[in-house]
Amino acid sequence: MAAYLGLDWTEHGWLGVGLHEDGGYNVDVYPSISSAWVANPDSRRALVDVPIGLTDTERRRCEEVAIGYLAPERHHSIFWTPVRDAVFSRTLAEAKRINQRAIGQSVQTQAWRLCPRIREVDDFIALLPDEAPGTLRESHPELCFWAFNEARPLEHSKHDEAGIEQRLSLLTARHELATQIYKDAVETFIDPPPYARRLGRNGRADVLDALALAVTAASSDRKLRRIPAKPQRDQRAGYTLDIEMVMPAVARRPEQVSLDEVGHR
Repeated sequence: MAAYLGLDWTEHGWLGVGLHEDGGYNVDVYPSISSAWVANPDSRRALVDVPIGLTDTERRRCEEVAIGYLAPERHHSIFWTPVRDAVFSRTLAEAKRINQRAIGQSVQTQAWRLCPRIREVDDFIALLPDEAPGTLRESHPELCFWAFNEARPLEHSKHDEAGIEQRLSLLTARHELATQIYKDAVETFIDPPPYARRLGRNGRADVLDALALAVTAASSDRKLRRIPAKPQRDQRAGYTLDIEMVMPAVARRPEQVSLDEVGHR
């Protein structure tokens, strides 16, 4: 049971990398966010690469800030999250009409493909409003790698060998077992023959992403930042969600505030 968890959707399930207080780790593929939650009931922080908190009439400010950090090399990895009614639409055409009417912007195909996962996380938090917020939080792997790389976007894609090596090097500098965890995940879920694989052959990027989220989650509050410093709010029945992303600390910037300053949410 992991104290710190990184979760990344892989098209076949949620790949979870868990880091334990005693230095151990676990890696698994979960069919749902709820199953990952049940399998890791004592997690102090779980970071997920899926939007948490939706707007009704404006773009999410955290994505604007993240795009600014990652431009010009890696900003295309950030997708604009549709407004709530568009996320819950039945068709892409309907979602585009709603989003265009709400904020004057269409819906990216990549963002539409992510909408079922956004709905899953949104519904899960609604079921556990006293437990999930503050523990299950949004992050983004490329933002984590940007911070690991001293606030510089990575020049290589995570889908080529140079990009994999660069990311593993950055991760190993922050967690001594990072390469072992990566190899374990690849051997367990990617290397088996096609009929036995849990992840696709190209799932190495997903392993790197989940690992980056786990390493970030294991950082102390003083070594983490959230963007933006003044987040928008998602007003839900009975509770409020800050619309933000959690990332490793870098040199202080106007759009960042440390988790120490805002406390646990």
